Amino acid sequence: MAIDDVERARRAELVESVRTSTALEGGRASAPVEALQDQWAAGLITFDELGAAVRRLHPSTADADESLAE
Repeated sequence: MAIDDVERARRAELVESVRTSTALEGGRASAPVEALQDQWAAGLITFDELGAAVRRLHPSTADADESLAE
């Protein structure tokens, strides 16, 4: 998946905004999650791949509830 420089810059701004918001709330993403965010910003993975990888790294009870519905 190739993205142009404009899209790459937009994604980098979004990642920075998410990180700033998280920090203002007293949190911080794990290093593996930040690496995944950087991969998405660079166009190396899709948004769906980012989300799936984050859920694998940090599963939640909401994910378990969704699997019960299937």
